[in-house]
Amino acid sequence: MKKITMFLLCLLLCGCASAVHSNADFDAVFADEGNEIKVRHNNYTNYIDYYLPSDVKELESQELSHVFMYNNSKMIMDLNVSGIINNRYYSDVALQNEGFFDDSRQVYNRSSVYLNEENKQVEYLFNVYEYDEEYLLYLVSKDLVFYGYADNEDLIPLSSKMLLMARSASIKNNDIISNFSSKEVIDYEKKQVNLFETIMPVNGQINDFLVDDLKTNNDE
Repeated sequence: MKKITMFLLCLLLCGCASAVHSNADFDAVFADEGNEIKVRHNNYTNYIDYYLPSDVKELESQELSHVFMYNNSKMIMDLNVSGIINNRYYSDVALQNEGFFDDSRQVYNRSSVYLNEENKQVEYLFNVYEYDEEYLLYLVSKDLVFYGYADNEDLIPLSSKMLLMARSASIKNNDIISNFSSKEVIDYEKKQVNLFETIMPVNGQINDFLVDDLKTNNDE
């Protein structure tokens, strides 16, 4: 009886341990960021062509934003219009976190460079925020911004798919720059917070991820 009890206890402890993701788990996702990417585009739009993994479902597609689902988790891919315009006219623009999220809930962050589908290096930031075993993922480059909402089980796979889609994307920068004015960029960015409601479940604690200043500005 004692042996059975100890065996069950070991199984329980192993199960709990496997549910906790370490920095090494995330680092493994980005281990091949500098290698050549070998996937082909299977989705084409006016401003971006990209590869969508077969196990990721597209839920919604708009001009500058696309919503996807993987298992029980969701992800938004936005074109970084202001970043694309700024990087065309200003060579020394530094990549920055938007400051949307509460840093006290951050459980992982990465600032690095990946090789895109044109074999060019692209600087990016990747952050993960946790609340009661629910996670908000944030990846930003000069071309794209990704927001993801995942449970513990989907966290690592969704991180991997987010990076894969970012790396595979071919952005039509010239068309974006010619079609969007500064005012349109401002109006577009004001809508970003509302997109979180698309990926968060009905009972999601979105306000607990966001900083107070952002919530105040969004309510005004």
